[in-house]
Amino acid sequence: MPSPSLPRTALAAALMLAFGQAIASEHVPASPPALDAVEAARGDSTQLILRSGIFDPTQQSLNVSAVGAAPDAPTRYAIVQFQPGKTAAHKALAARGIEVLGYVPNHAYFVRLGREGLPALTSDPAVRWAGPLRPAMKLDPNLWTAARTNSAALQNDGRYEILVEAFRGVSAAQIEATLRREVPDVEIPMRSQRSEATPYVRARVPAAALDALLTSATAIDGVAFVSPWHPLRTSNAASIGAIQGNMTDDCAGSGRLCGTSPMFGHGLTGSGQIVGIADSGTTPNAAWFTSLDKGDGPHTEVTFADNPPPLPPALGTLHPDNKIVAYWTQPGGPIDYDYFSGHGTHTSGTLVGDAAGTFGADSFLPSTPWLPNHDLADGMAPNAQLLMQDIGGDNPIELIVQDFEGTLQQAHGGGVRIHSDSWGGSTSGQYSAVDANVDRMTHRLEDLLVVIAAGNNQTGAMAVGSPGNSKNGVTVAALGHGGSLVKSSLSNAGPTADGRLKPDLAAPGTETISAAAVGEVTAQVTAPQTVPNTGTSMATPVVAGNAVLLRQYFVDGFYPRGFANTAAAADRVFADGFDGVAPPPLTGGEAVDAFNPTGAMLKAVLLNGTVPTTTPAAFPNTGTGWGRPWLDGNVWFKQTLPGGDDSRRLRVFERSNAAGLVTGEADEYAIAEVAAGIEFRATLTWFDPAASTGTAAALVNNLDLEVVAPNGTVYRGNRFSNGVSVPGGSGDRKDTVEQVRFTAPLAGAYTIRVKATDVPGNGEADTDRQGYAVAVSGAFGLPDAPAFPAPTALSIAANSSDGVSVDANAAGDAQGFQLYRADGHCATAARGDFHLVANGPALPLADTHSEGGFAYAYRLRGVRNDVEGELSECVDVVSQDDCGLTPDFNRASVTASGAHATCSVDLSWSAATSSCPTQTTMTYQVERDTDPYFGNPQTVAAALSTPEYVDTAVANGTSYYYRVTAHDAAGNPSLTSYPIVVTPTGPDGPDPSDYLDDVDTRSHAVLQTPWRVTDTAAAAGTYSYLTGADGAPYPDQTCGSLSTPPLTLTADAVLSLQARYDLEYQWDGVAQEISTDGGVSWTDLPPDGGYPSSFARTGAAPINACGYSAAQGAFSGVSTASSNSDPGNGTATAVFKPFTTSLQSYAGQTVQIRWRFSSDQNTGFDGFFLDQIRITGTPGSGDYQCH
Repeated sequence: MPSPSLPRTALAAALMLAFGQAIASEHVPASPPALDAVEAARGDSTQLILRSGIFDPTQQSLNVSAVGAAPDAPTRYAIVQFQPGKTAAHKALAARGIEVLGYVPNHAYFVRLGREGLPALTSDPAVRWAGPLRPAMKLDPNLWTAARTNSAALQNDGRYEILVEAFRGVSAAQIEATLRREVPDVEIPMRSQRSEATPYVRARVPAAALDALLTSATAIDGVAFVSPWHPLRTSNAASIGAIQGNMTDDCAGSGRLCGTSPMFGHGLTGSGQIVGIADSGTTPNAAWFTSLDKGDGPHTEVTFADNPPPLPPALGTLHPDNKIVAYWTQPGGPIDYDYFSGHGTHTSGTLVGDAAGTFGADSFLPSTPWLPNHDLADGMAPNAQLLMQDIGGDNPIELIVQDFEGTLQQAHGGGVRIHSDSWGGSTSGQYSAVDANVDRMTHRLEDLLVVIAAGNNQTGAMAVGSPGNSKNGVTVAALGHGGSLVKSSLSNAGPTADGRLKPDLAAPGTETISAAAVGEVTAQVTAPQTVPNTGTSMATPVVAGNAVLLRQYFVDGFYPRGFANTAAAADRVFADGFDGVAPPPLTGGEAVDAFNPTGAMLKAVLLNGTVPTTTPAAFPNTGTGWGRPWLDGNVWFKQTLPGGDDSRRLRVFERSNAAGLVTGEADEYAIAEVAAGIEFRATLTWFDPAASTGTAAALVNNLDLEVVAPNGTVYRGNRFSNGVSVPGGSGDRKDTVEQVRFTAPLAGAYTIRVKATDVPGNGEADTDRQGYAVAVSGAFGLPDAPAFPAPTALSIAANSSDGVSVDANAAGDAQGFQLYRADGHCATAARGDFHLVANGPALPLADTHSEGGFAYAYRLRGVRNDVEGELSECVDVVSQDDCGLTPDFNRASVTASGAHATCSVDLSWSAATSSCPTQTTMTYQVERDTDPYFGNPQTVAAALSTPEYVDTAVANGTSYYYRVTAHDAAGNPSLTSYPIVVTPTGPDGPDPSDYLDDVDTRSHAVLQTPWRVTDTAAAAGTYSYLTGADGAPYPDQTCGSLSTPPLTLTADAVLSLQARYDLEYQWDGVAQEISTDGGVSWTDLPPDGGYPSSFARTGAAPINACGYSAAQGAFSGVSTASSNSDPGNGTATAVFKPFTTSLQSYAGQTVQIRWRFSSDQNTGFDGFFLDQIRITGTPGSGDYQCH
């Protein structure tokens, strides 16, 4: 059934079904696509790849009779497929009121339609096909009629639980209310709360109500996908040597270190790094987590959980000198630490545990920034700090994850750049909502790396749990104990359901000895105790902790010279080693070669330096991915410690999204002198935008890796035979990791090429330009030679619409040069924030990705002996490139007056400002229509130089709608203003004794955000006023008014109106107020008989946006046929109700009346509809008509 609040604008789309089916000559049964069918359809511009089937929508339509979803119905949601090479045209949809919501392979998008509906889209030459998003397309095949009884939605108690995902802007509260109304037996365990969070609702029913629940859920307009709910369940001395030094022996899991630990040997202990973990909590007073030595002696303190905890993504209390830098419980869980499972204590111990203190006869030394001081089962990064995000509940193995995007954003705000997650849901390899959470946040927060457990105890292929099926996360399988290279039998295998290689890596995870949870949490530090555990949960923090050491390697400036260079480069030239003397430790300040890597680069380096497993033995494979990380085998140190391996050198090439590739572009890099006989690898990774969960292929942006060998043979990423790259084949069209590997490379020059094969983006801003990272390792740059000297006398060689070119003086024997950029000026740009933007064989180099008018700082390196040389000094410049940024314009600032003797409308608005610093001249365009949805707009003014306009081509009593767009000197348009309506009258305004504002024939109200004209409901006619957008919940934390123009009231004046509302009962509401001093002050104006409700639940400290007290009367709840304040938000049926208010006491006074809407920070419903506003009284004597 259609949503009860389906807007009338959607009725214009009622022809969509007929249209979509009429052009399809063949009906094909809906069928979950097999993996080989998905592979065959990738990149085929004629095909749509959905979970419900693969088909050419211009020739075929899906027969969905066997699906068991709601019947087809009019909808505002559609799929638009573009012609080949025309996907960029999706950006123009916004100007037509169409919102792009997500990517659909191939070359298509989910959209929310505007007023014009599908017919206008189908006539667009860039559009290949447009059709409705049918309810059956929104239902997971595991819930189709034939499969649902035994589906994964069946829980242990015999009930069924589903996850209802919605498109952004849709109210989770409204979905909950609809489900409660239509499915009486439904229980809602959880739903999203923040308006910025991706909306979802979890719903649970007995078996007898499952069909009704699925019908109701798939019928709701705005629901994106309905799938089984998968409970999120929890999924050391030996591990250190295995990952750092490639130890292959077994040894005890507690006590002295086994094997070599080169990272520790070079002073990399995690110092200065903060690692985040979401788990069941930890034991903050255990001696593993109470001491931190930053170089000036240990600081010992217990970090307690914030109470109340911060609501993500907001930050709570940070303790910068504590081992646990913050302890923040996540929404939905109790503040109980790790009392139930011990899981989070164990994983956080593996991650950063550092036994310290004296307990009886036992004493333990804390780590320092240079020494691990390993005791017992200390963690992988003992000197790093921990940010704990407690997601534990009362069940020992089930976790509570309400808003994972908020959790990751909160962690990043707290300083986290590596996040460890030893949990997941058994989604059988399907890309799920929590996978999309990871991809969305890591694409936005480019320097964040998320490490995730593959999951346990599900046999067969396609068993990896979610969020381990995310594209951008590093998913970890479990090996045996210590140095084992054999996959644990309980570790879940891939691939993903769409064929992507998962897991990514494997690490020790069997009988891992780590911190144990003990006793009650108090201020008393307790002795460190250990316990063995097995699973991918144990393997995950092993990888995450070592990723912390890897990040420190770059941040502390070990790359590319192999030591932490904190002195002037000329003072630190070592041609043939250190003669047994290590360089002095980092003692403060910024390293000369400091570099803050992106998460994609850390992932690339981790995957580029792995040891293939023995079981499974294939490389790569779907059990252990690319193998077990070996840090010392990939990173390079100037001094090789005993047991270390520096036979291969590392090069990295990294582009941020801002300097990334668009479709058809390519970047090339060269390694000129690779020696034969030692393994050569190149690994490309990128953080892809989030995919849509209703599609059957998750990749959005497709990059490809090619390596050209010295003999000219081209090798493509992921084309292997017996673990070695082979020529031929085509580019990988599904993975975000591509690798080329030669175990016996030819000697000579290699070219590494990154191609942007197809980068459509997912419709979100800035997703159609893709950044990436490449790691290359092999026998080059050896023996180490003096670094190429830093280029000098940097200058700006050119600065134009072609970009910024940087030149310099440089020695004559460079193989090439690399240009690095940071935002801002040299005086403020940190060395670590410079990222590669250009490379080439000679100077100057051009940065073609700058925005005109902005300041950038640049540095250069020359390349010699296949290694980057010393970093130059800095030059900065204000770019004169083109600037395409959107101007800043207050869309709610437009005001209008239509009260004149001669009919005219005076418009004015706040001046817009250019976002492009050198394109500051602004002009304005004014459009007018008699339709509030601007179905046939007329441009009445263009290129206005001032923010005002007088429209004289108007008539008395006709309502006109206006909107304004600002343009900067470069032609960049602003977002268009919110429409404003005005009805021309005489100089004394509308007649106060016969005042009518019915929106259809006359509209006089002055609207503040979020009020607007709507056609979704009306007491009479077509239009009314509404506190929000059509078909969407009213906005959170908003205070805004609708007010009349000034009116001089006559005797016996009476106000009447019609109102229909669904406002969160006694939390949100609308108050009616009056002003007699031109709006300077306002007095409450209750309707006759008093308000039907109040803000009673707002509390002593009001949390509604206008600050109304609990005693303030209001229109709140639901206006039903039997009640003016029904508490049944979303379930009760709202109707228009009449209200009157006597204005006799204001006779002779000039007044304004307003209806002031106030909402709190969450939970919105349909809102407040206001119509048929009338004021009657003794006839007035003013001049109320213009001529």
